[in-house]
Amino acid sequence: MRYYFLNQDMKEFSLDVELQPGNIFHFYHEGEQSSLHIKSLAGKKFYSFDGVKWKKLASLGVNEVLVSNSEVYKVYRGFKPSGLNKGGAGALITQMPGKVVKLMKKEGDHVSKGETVLILEAMKMENEIKSGVDGVVKAINVKEGEALEAGFLMVEIS
Repeated sequence: MRYYFLNQDMKEFSLDVELQPGNIFHFYHEGEQSSLHIKSLAGKKFYSFDGVKWKKLASLGVNEVLVSNSEVYKVYRGFKPSGLNKGGAGALITQMPGKVVKLMKKEGDHVSKGETVLILEAMKMENEIKSGVDGVVKAINVKEGEALEAGFLMVEIS
């Protein structure tokens, strides 16, 4: 799975993450690979790069923000939100977890600002997700019935 990270200064990077048996994660970034071991003990999570020296893993209770020593990154899973740097009107991104109920448009369709592109069920309500711009549906990154996390790029309109 690919993850995109974007900080408050719009600096970005991506990681490809692969889970292996035994809770070992392989990370791929710019052709380099590294591995991370994760284990739980007494309700706490610990990590190790070598499987020998273990450190406690901080938990924030959210899956869309990563805090390092000096920066805060927004985390996007699966697809790079192309509209983030430019106001995002053409990028339809989930604001909360939900399930795609119905796709109203397909790739290549013309849409007008305010036109419903898809219906997303969230918190037991069906929400019409509308286009923020006039344009053409460039990419649809979801399928009907698919469960999504917050921060997922559903549709790109250009």
